[in-house]
Amino acid sequence: MASQNKQDKRAKAKAKQNRTRRAKEPVESLPVDDDRIDFTSVDLTDLFKRMRDAESSSQQALCRVFLEDPLLELVLEQEGEEEATDFILSALIEYRQWSTEATEEAALAWIESPAFQADYVAASQALQKAAD
Repeated sequence: MASQNKQDKRAKAKAKQNRTRRAKEPVESLPVDDDRIDFTSVDLTDLFKRMRDAESSSQQALCRVFLEDPLLELVLEQEGEEEATDFILSALIEYRQWSTEATEEAALAWIESPAFQADYVAASQALQKAAD
């Protein structure tokens, strides 16, 4: 099994590749009888506004709002763990760019920072504990 660092690098590269591909490809709508959500065209503005409001309290609160959103469960359910990870990384990068006008590199550095990682894990654990 690859080291965590290698897995992280692969996930980041795949997420970037997916974002680039989505930006270049025309958005094809799903068949009429398909009840799945087309995640490439989902508007995240409302979620981003809730995250920004929560961030004024703390970064951990921002992470909690993000993790509580039902869209993440849908992504995991429909797309599987790997695609959900890509979606999460892409959404967090987009949020950071939206909220601070950061470059993609700066947004990725924010997500990779020890402070953000600790807050994300703490928010995830708090939600898990509340669910139990």
